[in-house]
Amino acid sequence: MTRYQDEDEREQVSWREIDRRRDRSPHAPKEAPTPRERSHKSDWLMKKYRKEADKLFAGKKGTKKYQKALQDLDRCHGTDQFDQAAIDYLDEYGLPDDWRTLGLLLDHSDPQRVIQALEAMRHQYETRAPAEKQGFKAKVDILAMTASNSDLRELAEETLKDL
Repeated sequence: MTRYQDEDEREQVSWREIDRRRDRSPHAPKEAPTPRERSHKSDWLMKKYRKEADKLFAGKKGTKKYQKALQDLDRCHGTDQFDQAAIDYLDEYGLPDDWRTLGLLLDHSDPQRVIQALEAMRHQYETRAPAEKQGFKAKVDILAMTASNSDLRELAEETLKDL
């Protein structure tokens, strides 16, 4: 037998079989993910990316330490420990941006800190929901009646007139 006869007797592989073997290869390109699979993955990645970007731009306020300080402030509200928790928070992070935390600071015993919170809330007043506006007016009304510090009382009265 000659060499050529051996090759002819060998099994002839069809092009279809060659393509099928190529598709099973780990080196062959995989099918593109469906739009639904792609959207779930990209949505998840986008949310994760945004969360990390928000942390980066938030600076100190994007850390777990900030979240703990905020929780301490919440937990201590209405107790003897509130003033110290508020002082620690304000010294570390400054005046908060959010309405709810500013509202907590209106209960602080230091009139200057209350004045700062009150002025910050006045600037945000127009963007708040009606229920929040009503609660703010009630709180300012109480401050106007009960504040022992004359500067705070005057600011509260002026705020009520402006609202």
